[in-house]
Amino acid sequence: MRNYIISPLASRDLDEIFNYFSSRSIDAGEKFIEEFNRKCQNLVSFPNIGRKYEEI
Repeated sequence: MRNYIISPLASRDLDEIFNYFSSRSIDAGEKFIEEFNRKCQNLVSFPNIGRKYEEI
């Protein structure tokens, strides 16, 4: 299984988002992190997934 790297700045942003969700519901915070990690792993497995927006 290949890994992905989250930059320090992105990690701080994720912590803030997690804290926001967790302040309302621990389950929501945990679900956010699980879904984020799942989507990142999906990108690692399928790096060319999705559409290209070269014209933008």
